Amino acid sequence: CVPGNPGVAEYYSNFARALSEALLKEEEQQQNENKVRRRSVTVECVGFLGHYADGSLTRSGTRWFTLEEQKAHVLKYVCSRVEEEKKKKQKENACACFLVGHSIGAHVALHALNEMRSEEVTKMVGLMPFLHVNERSNVQKFLAWLVSQRVVVRVVAKVLGFMQKFKALKKTIERSATRGMKCELGISVTKRWAREMSLVNMALMGDTEFKFLRDWKRNVLDVLKAHAKKICFVYAKEDHWGPLHQRDELMEEIGLEELEIVTDESYEHAFVLDDESSKKLAEQCARMLLN
Repeated sequence: CVPGNPGVAEYYSNFARALSEALLKEEEQQQNENKVRRRSVTVECVGFLGHYADGSLTRSGTRWFTLEEQKAHVLKYVCSRVEEEKKKKQKENACACFLVGHSIGAHVALHALNEMRSEEVTKMVGLMPFLHVNERSNVQKFLAWLVSQRVVVRVVAKVLGFMQKFKALKKTIERSATRGMKCELGISVTKRWAREMSLVNMALMGDTEFKFLRDWKRNVLDVLKAHAKKICFVYAKEDHWGPLHQRDELMEEIGLEELEIVTDESYEHAFVLDDESSKKLAEQCARMLLN
């Protein structure tokens, strides 16, 4: 599971747990219908460099990472895990590897799918995929300008870092972002993640996202066409990251005969911050991966 920016894997813990349960349940149903041998399931979330909540990769405060570096990081991790499983089972196709990417994580997962051997990845699901810049969105235009201004980014990051020192403001930041999570997970992760260097790193990755995905037909479309039969996308409530007009453009370019696309407007883009949405989408995801 590849998260969206800021790439903090811990925010996806509830979703990962729900996905694991949903995959086992879905496979059990298939086993009853088709006498399929039951297998074990492991769901792992791959965090982005410099965005881990413990801050171990940004202690020096001088190292930030681009979209290309994040893609290389995820690809290396997934390949290493596939090789480990092969050696463990001592068979070439002993396990199935599925990729799930959310927002920009869908683009990162798509890159991994394209770079790996065809037999190594069984299927990929992109959740509210951010695959190309939304030229109709004034929010994206503003964000693209903001993250390109390094001085402004640093000032904003310092202000937010300063706000973290005040308990009242800190609680407002933490709770407003994770109000849909029943447990303390969201607040705990936000406390450790929302710091100055993480915000600067998030902005740099965002800047390289906007620049790379502006020409999506050259950078993404051919990859989609090459692997369409292995890819499913879920689009949600209209937002500026995965708008429905881009879904329509994608369907026009590739066609539903090749690419499976589901639209459910009951979801918010930041679905992982709501436990009920995480569970429901995990079930949808399991059906798409295994059917």
